[in-house]
Amino acid sequence: MGRYLANLPNLVIANGATDTTTPITAYLDDAKTLTIVAPSALTGTVTVQISVDGGTTYVDAGSGGSDITIGAGNAVTITDPSFNGLRVTSSIAEGAERTFTVIKSFEV
Repeated sequence: MGRYLANLPNLVIANGATDTTTPITAYLDDAKTLTIVAPSALTGTVTVQISVDGGTTYVDAGSGGSDITIGAGNAVTITDPSFNGLRVTSSIAEGAERTFTVIKSFEV
């Protein structure tokens, strides 16, 4: 078996918005890890949210009892994800469009 990387669709928070315009609800089923890379500037505190019902309902993702947040210019990696919807949300309206790069690793 080999491990490979694949770019997933970007997560984008529009200017003046708090939530991702289009969550990722495909290509997650074979992921071993998901890495989300934040842009160099953010207005609010950005939290990773996940869905287990295909994107109808989202909750904050957590680790060790704390919500998973991403700072400006930082990345977060989620190991062995067990969800089928992914988005990011900001605590306040973003002052410009914010694009988050998402990469998954998978095995073949």
